[in-house]
Amino acid sequence: MNLGTRKLLPTALAVLLAASPAFGAAGWWNVAWAHRRAIDVESYQPTKLPGDDVGVVTMPTAGLTRADGADVRVTTSAGKPLPTRVLSTGPGDRAVVAFALEPGTTRYYAYFGCADPPPQAKPLDIRRGVLQQTWANPGGGTGNLEQARAVFERAKTLLGADFRDRIFQAHNPFGPQTNLATIYTAWLNCPADGKYLFCLSSQNASFLLVDDALLLDNGGFHAPQDNISKRTAADLKAGLHKLTVYHVSSWGDPTMVVAWRPPETWRVEPVPPGAFAPVFRGRCGPIEDYGRGGSIDFVPDHAGEAFMDNAYFQRYAFEALTAGRLGQNVSWRWDFGDGQTSEKASVEHVYLADGLYTVTLTARTALGELKRTNRISVTRDWDAVIRNEVDGLGKHARIVAGYDFRTLDAESAGPAMALLKRAGSAAAVLRAGEGFLRRDSAPATAVQQVVPAYADALAAAGQATEAVIALIRGSKMTDHAGVTAELLVQAGQITLDRLGKIDDAEKLFATVLQKYALVSSSPAIRLARIGLGDVRRARGERDKAMEAYLAAGASLPPNARGGEPVVRGDFVRHVEAYLRDRKLRDAEDYLDRWEQVLPADKLDGFSTLYRVRLRMDQKQYAPAAREAETLVRVSPASNYAPELLLMAAECYEKLNDAPAAKAALKRVVEKYPESSLAATARKKLAEK
Repeated sequence: MNLGTRKLLPTALAVLLAASPAFGAAGWWNVAWAHRRAIDVESYQPTKLPGDDVGVVTMPTAGLTRADGADVRVTTSAGKPLPTRVLSTGPGDRAVVAFALEPGTTRYYAYFGCADPPPQAKPLDIRRGVLQQTWANPGGGTGNLEQARAVFERAKTLLGADFRDRIFQAHNPFGPQTNLATIYTAWLNCPADGKYLFCLSSQNASFLLVDDALLLDNGGFHAPQDNISKRTAADLKAGLHKLTVYHVSSWGDPTMVVAWRPPETWRVEPVPPGAFAPVFRGRCGPIEDYGRGGSIDFVPDHAGEAFMDNAYFQRYAFEALTAGRLGQNVSWRWDFGDGQTSEKASVEHVYLADGLYTVTLTARTALGELKRTNRISVTRDWDAVIRNEVDGLGKHARIVAGYDFRTLDAESAGPAMALLKRAGSAAAVLRAGEGFLRRDSAPATAVQQVVPAYADALAAAGQATEAVIALIRGSKMTDHAGVTAELLVQAGQITLDRLGKIDDAEKLFATVLQKYALVSSSPAIRLARIGLGDVRRARGERDKAMEAYLAAGASLPPNARGGEPVVRGDFVRHVEAYLRDRKLRDAEDYLDRWEQVLPADKLDGFSTLYRVRLRMDQKQYAPAAREAETLVRVSPASNYAPELLLMAAECYEKLNDAPAAKAALKRVVEKYPESSLAATARKKLAEK
């Protein structure tokens, strides 16, 4: 060896060691891979069957793998590379990884983050379990096996791939799609030689192959089958046999099952999970980063969902994980990707809208600031939908009640407010609305969903002035004419009904008609016309009020039978029932709808009678008295006038306004002496 060779040797050796297994950081397989996760497969027992024993793990990738997962490798803890196959990646930062298992080994490592990975020395020999691979169906004929195979050749969009416990399909475990093309590759471990009867039932086309030979042809487009007419027996030896099922479902829920009757048995049943060679599930640990003394991580856990108004809310559990030594007094901060944050190490979070969210965990540690990011696809747990297990709305509302509506993403703000309102959390609704109105602007849909609910809560809390201010503020957050008109009309109604400011209410209704009547078809335009009628009604101008109500017109439901009398009767029955059962919000809702559908009824007094009773039940005595007085003033000949005056007198007594109560009773006696209620009024006056 010459001198030049000796000088080059240390440098060459260093390069070789850095690129070789089991060198670099302690226990690190290959430094060309920048990241790894520990995987524990604790239930593994060697099968001694042909092919590799297979482990599978679903792991977050933190965006650190190649898009196709081609850089993922699995090794033993001693650094032995194992045959590995990435079954699927996405949506978001996740991968489903299968790998060969080693007898006597429970701890493995998944390595990833290699810029230019070489090919694997040996492919994974999967002869275990039931592997389902599902694509979006590209269409085409499925009358025979050749046509079905052509469908799969054209399929481009893989929706998902993973091991299942049996060959059975009643839903799509990878998403909401129902137009599917699915291949099941299963390895049946026959217990004995003999004749095995196989049955195939499905909606639309399905084909069963045993050891790659077609056994059952169930092709074509057809409805779900409820019998076992598609059946054939096969002579099989004890041991492994490959079952392949092609299933192409073009419409409706995907439905397919393979059943059997083993030798020496008489019952046909779906092939049970225990009949297939086992696959062993692994559990992944936190990410470790090469060259760092410590790292942080998290594994998103879909913890549950709640249902409300044809929408699902998703609850996730997040826990900060660590690897290595980070020192003491570590502080945490979560950014959930929807405008919300948390500083707890372990926290639950509710997503109000499906989508792809970038979740970031930041830690301040002795090593400095560390971050970990994962994109998570928030949607239903499609494998759990058939269990029909949902959280109570209260559980989700308690989490959402702590959200900051100043920063909550616009798509989530409306559903979040609806959830808080449904849960009956008035304080949370008020906090949410206050936060939302601190924004300078917001999409029209969010404004439309959040601001009216906030204003209703303010008005119900006796803060009518604040409710009007909130609605006017909200109307300036969007340039959508229809939404702006809706908020201003609601402001006008509260100004008139709760505050009794007739002139201010008139200005609000007039503004809507002047600015938006020609540029919007919003129902708020009609409500503004009704509002002007209400203003004239409050002034006692019966003819002008009727003119405004007639201009707005009745708005009967489509195909309403029996016309106005039947529709009115339906409203009356509902309002009476809700008042009787003390369901005051429901009663108010139906009463509002009644007077919107038939606005001229506001001059009759029948709906007013219920309105006053409602306000009294709500202990809103001043608005109740004002409403009664208004009807009597505008329609003194109403059959309901004496009763309304008696109710007004009762309200004045509740308000400790004895002179007003006495005046209302005197009017009953003087103006309606023919009424049977006049005697009641005289008796009450005599008692004063």
